Amino acid sequence: MLTSTPKKNWTIFIASAPFALAQSLAFATDDNNAVVAAKSATAATTQLVNSFSTASFFGGGPLLSYRLGEITSRGQAAGDNSDFESTSFSVTPTVATINNRIEPILLDGRVSLVIMGVEKFDEIDLTAEGITLTLDRTSVTSTQRVTGVADVASNVTGSGYTIAPYYVMQLESGRLVDFNVGLGRNNLRTTSSGVGAAPTSDRAFLSVGTSAVTPLTKNSYVQYKAALGYTYDGVDEYTQSDGTVVNKSATRLTQATAGANYTLRLDSFSPFAGVTLVRNSFSTSSSAGIQPREYASTLLLKMGVSFANESVYGNLSVQGERGKTSVQAYAGLRF
Repeated sequence: MLTSTPKKNWTIFIASAPFALAQSLAFATDDNNAVVAAKSATAATTQLVNSFSTASFFGGGPLLSYRLGEITSRGQAAGDNSDFESTSFSVTPTVATINNRIEPILLDGRVSLVIMGVEKFDEIDLTAEGITLTLDRTSVTSTQRVTGVADVASNVTGSGYTIAPYYVMQLESGRLVDFNVGLGRNNLRTTSSGVGAAPTSDRAFLSVGTSAVTPLTKNSYVQYKAALGYTYDGVDEYTQSDGTVVNKSATRLTQATAGANYTLRLDSFSPFAGVTLVRNSFSTSSSAGIQPREYASTLLLKMGVSFANESVYGNLSVQGERGKTSVQAYAGLRF
């Protein structure tokens, strides 16, 4: 089942003149292509920030990490909690491919991200609080596909940023609870049939999650996680190079997830695989044009491998759900 806003009534255009439909689509094509591209960058950023916020509890950690304080032994005298606190700065570059085959708006391309974060970790209270700055570059081809009408393709590029504070705490039961919120902006450039534009978009996300780990063997475990998140992307009104004014548009996605991930720890690398049930509530607000859609429910499958030694750290994974696939990768040196 697909969720979307109510369809526009195009009957009067078809009855009056077939050319009117094609003209209307051409004039409104970039607004929804732009907001869909912005949405893909926000989704990649949200996923990266959510993973980053809990990294201190599950090991591994960011790609480049500069430890400003050291966590000392619990054998020291209690009373000076600073002995059990550390502050770190990290930089993690990531590349994610995007392949969205959900009609009527298809998307293919990639998002490159760099996440920079400062985190304070408390070993006694088992809490982590921090803030991240994520810079992203988007390069995608967006294609509108409607029966009886030729495909309309747009090239969309953009550069954006997101500022996201987070807080994670471990309960006495061992369960983690994490909170993430982010605000940002994206500067886009679109080109379609020789017509260009430079819209801007605002982004926001909010998520809360809970997770727990069950050891299976000495070197393997299962992580269970459930989360509830909300993302918003809005493209301001803009004018195309041919003088056409495109009204503002926006997408809103409320998403509930629940899943399990299995990890096997070997000497220098750890293969993993997981499955997640996804429930979406998706809406758009746009004056015209073809509306993007999301499936109301789907299963997300993910598998990959992470590796680490004294100097090198990285991760390669592929994930897929109904109508979508993505490959994510990062690797580099640790100091």
